[in-house]
Amino acid sequence: MTISGVTVKHYAYCPHIVRLEALGFSERVSEAMLEGQLIDKEKEVSFLFTKYKEIIRKPVYRWKDLIGSPDFVLHAYNYYTPLDVKAGKVPRLDHKYQILFYSYIMDRLGMNVKEAMLYYIAGKKLIRLQYSETEKRFVEKLIGWIREAMNSEVKIVQKKEKCENCGFFSYCKPRRVGKLYYTL
Repeated sequence: MTISGVTVKHYAYCPHIVRLEALGFSERVSEAMLEGQLIDKEKEVSFLFTKYKEIIRKPVYRWKDLIGSPDFVLHAYNYYTPLDVKAGKVPRLDHKYQILFYSYIMDRLGMNVKEAMLYYIAGKKLIRLQYSETEKRFVEKLIGWIREAMNSEVKIVQKKEKCENCGFFSYCKPRRVGKLYYTL
């Protein structure tokens, strides 16, 4: 089964989502998702473009069963930097995992990646993430955890707000106990 950048993002949000996707369920489209599609990402990050030799827009990279498509890849003279643009204000773990996953695929394809970037439009904040052997090994472990979650039931405990805002909530049907939800 293919692992995409969205799969990685979903796993970081809740590992049970990748199991539901493996079973054929799809996320409901939210207003926030639709709003995010209307953003002119290129306009928002154009201030970065002058520092690079080449800007690659929405490339699709494949390596074995992994696929990723960052919003942009910034090409300096001897290295590449994936850049994802997010509508929010603050950095989130699922976004960091996703951009490091793109870095990993690019690295496996022989592209020299030193860093990855996230830009948060609402917060006007640029985050730079180092990409080294440490991050590469972490992404390899992450891919293993995702494969495991795809192929078996995963017990999850989440905060009430997180579950109720999830696009897979209606499929998951977790059990609520106080301010937490449980699967299995």
